[in-house]
Amino acid sequence: MLNEQDVAKKPAPAFYRLADVLRITALSRATIYRRIAEGRFPRPVHLGGRACGWTPAALQGWISNPQEYKAVSPTTVVAEPVRRRRNTERLKLSRISRRKFRTQFGHRPENR
Repeated sequence: MLNEQDVAKKPAPAFYRLADVLRITALSRATIYRRIAEGRFPRPVHLGGRACGWTPAALQGWISNPQEYKAVSPTTVVAEPVRRRRNTERLKLSRISRRKFRTQFGHRPENR
């Protein structure tokens, strides 16, 4: 059985997982992710695969003043998406092949 001295000797983890964050903050999962989207809660760090966690420093910043917390926005520049031209040659070929199929199997409209 663990006593208080053993618990006090245990170092803080490098990352807190979602279950730990829920327990520490007393917020629900939905509230945490809603506040992340609003910029009022620190973003998690992706650890690989489907795992993510929060650094102790980021959580401490939120715990020290949750009402006035603002997440630091990343300074990376997002490039504009490249607009691609529509492949009209492919569309023309498919239209021709559809006509060919219709005429081969007796699907020709009679009013032409």
